Amino acid sequence: MIQKLQNIKTSDLEELKRDVNNGGKFVLFNYRIGLGVISLLRFSPAFFIKREHEIELFQKKYNIINLVFGPWVLLQGPFLTYDAYKVNKKGGINITKDIMINLTQESLLKNEVEIKIIDEILEKVKSSDKKNILKAIRNTNCTLVPLKKVYVGLYVNVEDYEEPYFVIGIQLQNDDDLNIKHIEMNLRKYYYKHVVFDIFDIEDIPEYGEKLIEQGELIYNV
Repeated sequence: MIQKLQNIKTSDLEELKRDVNNGGKFVLFNYRIGLGVISLLRFSPAFFIKREHEIELFQKKYNIINLVFGPWVLLQGPFLTYDAYKVNKKGGINITKDIMINLTQESLLKNEVEIKIIDEILEKVKSSDKKNILKAIRNTNCTLVPLKKVYVGLYVNVEDYEEPYFVIGIQLQNDDDLNIKHIEMNLRKYYYKHVVFDIFDIEDIPEYGEKLIEQGELIYNV
């Protein structure tokens, strides 16, 4: 994935690293494009923010785009548009680690970087989604799924045409296989079929589990 870079005042990589160490960051802003029956989630270039007040200009720009083009989807348009607004209002999406891991002097001069190594792939879910997922987890039959810990996050490292989806990492109390179908059945009491969940046993995919533990949130702990 090629990530465009903007608002960088230096062409020297070492100077940029010093700016990052002093609090500078790369931030994305999101917006929605409503097309009647579907809503497309889009992202800005990665802007380098050296001083916090610089964020306001980009927030305003992408919130206007979001407001003008986002709501025009049946039923969910205004809600999805508002969700995008809230992300920008909180300061956008900080992807500094992803940029700096992959950035070279050559890519800095081109104002773009190829993201080969991913660090930030998950965000915390909204409080309403956390409550719904927790309800589904608490309705789980402990005999079928002996839960010990449950982590949840929103996977945002998707292609332009894809929607972020929920990731649920589960640690069991024993060595049984994870009964994913039973958990999905409980989740469908709160979510439509088109909502995507990636449910996995943390012990089976430890590297993915570590990311979820680091960047997601623990919602259940026996």
